[in-house]
Amino acid sequence: MTKKGWLLLLLIVPLGSWCPIVELQYLRYDIFVGDNKIGEVVASKNAKGTSTTYSVQTNLSFKVLETYDVNYQLSSSYKNNYLIESALKNIVNGKLEDDVHIKWDGLQYTGQANKKTIRLKERIKHSIAKLYFHEPLGVERIFSEKYTGFEKLKAEPANEYVLHLGDGNKSHYKYSNGICTEVTSTKSFFKIQIKLRR
Repeated sequence: MTKKGWLLLLLIVPLGSWCPIVELQYLRYDIFVGDNKIGEVVASKNAKGTSTTYSVQTNLSFKVLETYDVNYQLSSSYKNNYLIESALKNIVNGKLEDDVHIKWDGLQYTGQANKKTIRLKERIKHSIAKLYFHEPLGVERIFSEKYTGFEKLKAEPANEYVLHLGDGNKSHYKYSNGICTEVTSTKSFFKIQIKLRR
């Protein structure tokens, strides 16, 4: 190799070694009411260095007493394992039902939840979007972007957890090898199951 080639190699290798590793992961789920598939969930995890963004996109359509067409979008960004920004939009039958955006300003989280001002001083390490990719071992509270508060999480045997939600409903999470494989949400008149595609 020429002298010029060695010089170029010496310049490239250190630069390459400083590039942060990017980890991009997708999980796809089918949504069921009974035996009927009514939609899907696509969850993604994008990790780069000390920053990680979790996104959840849900689309479903079903009829129980009345028709529901739901488009749910959630994005939560973490740095050094703490939430720094989160945004949620929930559109039901073409109407914006939930619009939440919070951001860490160095002292507290501030933002808007359905046009109401939010302020929260407690740092957040675990939120809903993170539950798809990380089994919440030892975690007793999860931050809910929808309800803008901490919800109780109770561990059960066999890698299962029950999340008590702000509206009085519950969501049951099951895990295998640290990844969420199934979520069962109990509503007033029906039960929704979200199952990981195999």
